[in-house]
Amino acid sequence: MKNFALGFIIILTLSACKHSAKDSDTTSIKQEIPTSQDEITKLTVYDRHGDHMEIITNNTKNTVAVRLSGKTYELHKNAENPGFSTVDNKYQFTETKYEVTFLQKDVDMVLFHGRKDQSTTKMASQ
Repeated sequence: MKNFALGFIIILTLSACKHSAKDSDTTSIKQEIPTSQDEITKLTVYDRHGDHMEIITNNTKNTVAVRLSGKTYELHKNAENPGFSTVDNKYQFTETKYEVTFLQKDVDMVLFHGRKDQSTTKMASQ
């Protein structure tokens, strides 16, 4: 009876393992990770006092995130002028080819004004 039970277990084990782990019959499931289609650029600008401001521009959504002195300001494209402003219209961000300005509109105070690094704005002349 022991031989019969042992033989039965061996037959079940051999018949259950028909495929090896390296067979090409097995398919692997790859989970697709959605990637953001937004065009995002990051830039850090320094002023003459050594302070810095980080600018994260999302060109797809026409938004700018400005990080200055530990605070983050979310700004949206302004239809009235060429800059960006907050929803409550208290702050304004303007950017030219070489300079950036971030100001508080209700008191007409410039919070940050700096020049972009010339090496990052130059185009290759070759």
